[in-house]
Amino acid sequence: MSDRSLMQRFNREMAMTAVPLVAAVGLLAIFTVPNYLRARAWSCEALALQAVADEAAARQDNLREMQVDIGRLRAALDKRGRTLPNAPDQGALLGSIARSADAKRISGSQSRLGKLAPVAVPGLSGGKAMRRSVDVEMTGSFDSLFSAVSLAEGLKSLVTVRSIEMTRNPTVDGGLVDAKLVFDEYFSERAAESKAGGALSGGGRSGG
Repeated sequence: MSDRSLMQRFNREMAMTAVPLVAAVGLLAIFTVPNYLRARAWSCEALALQAVADEAAARQDNLREMQVDIGRLRAALDKRGRTLPNAPDQGALLGSIARSADAKRISGSQSRLGKLAPVAVPGLSGGKAMRRSVDVEMTGSFDSLFSAVSLAEGLKSLVTVRSIEMTRNPTVDGGLVDAKLVFDEYFSERAAESKAGGALSGGGRSGG
């Protein structure tokens, strides 16, 4: 066999070997390249979605902070709009409690006044005031007791609720509740203690 024939046979065998290899590479490229491009697109989309989620979370945190700030500003504005009586006997809280005690479904109440003490009140014009605690014990329905609290908080003078403790009264029919309420009543920083300070006062109905 001549060298020419050997060369032609070698070329044919190489061509027969190369064709399947090229076909395999082509098929691999057909499936691999689109998958790679799709995976890359999905990765970019995932990163974009993560960025959007992070931005939404940051906005939510900012919104919560703004809500807290708005609540503080409203509380400060509310305090600025309240009046401070110049003397303890000008306070409106005891009158409010007495009106609540005279209301229906309040079977009895009593109040004990604390001593005046100077305090700093953030948001209040001037920032300083005199404060006294008022301990109130009342027996009545849930609605009437919460009405009493709402009435006290709605006064034009500055009154806040420090604590509320309620227990069902097993000795009274009708589902009545015993309540221990502690209010803080604020006065002008020039207010002085009255001679009757700390006295126990009673009011309300003696029966249901």
